[in-house]
Amino acid sequence: MSIRTGLLAVTTLAAGLGAAAADPLPYPSADFALKAVLRDGGSLDLAYADGRMRLELLPKSSPTLIVGIADLKSGKVALMVPSMPKMAMQTDLPPSFSFAALTGSGTKTGTDTVAGEACDLWKIDPVPSQTTAGPTTACITADGIALRTHVEIQGKPQLVYEATALTRGPQDPRQFMVPHGVQTVKLPKSAVAAVPGLNLLAAPSAP
Repeated sequence: MSIRTGLLAVTTLAAGLGAAAADPLPYPSADFALKAVLRDGGSLDLAYADGRMRLELLPKSSPTLIVGIADLKSGKVALMVPSMPKMAMQTDLPPSFSFAALTGSGTKTGTDTVAGEACDLWKIDPVPSQTTAGPTTACITADGIALRTHVEIQGKPQLVYEATALTRGPQDPRQFMVPHGVQTVKLPKSAVAAVPGLNLLAAPSAP
């Protein structure tokens, strides 16, 4: 093999590896609010502003409104339910709670439209410390808003959540604060699953 041929082969290999390399997932660059449907048919209202997120979850299987106020920067979330109006349960932020503002890396695989918004399909790289049922795909807008997420189970994509409406714009900062007079109690991460409906925000598990 000549030197020129060898250099050409190395260059071609390097270009191929670069094309296959994962890119950082887009992160929200704008404040927004969205409405979404969950995999059980329940509803989700979500607001985001500067790394903070408010989720109002109404599971179909348990018609009890659950409110979560998440700080994506500190990795904490405060959970409130109507049965305990004077208490907020604070715990470490489960990875699934940041589903509309994803972090990590992945590879673009195509494009789609969700809730009237163009978005890129991303195959998300698995995180060793997090167990999922299979490959995860998300449709993310150019300004970093994840509008739909699927997880593959036994070769079939299973919906985690899908936005039905999206509005960009400033959000009322008061909605990202625990109301005055509400006591915050710290809980271990394992206790989150005991709150009815919160398991709907996690990725589906394989049977």
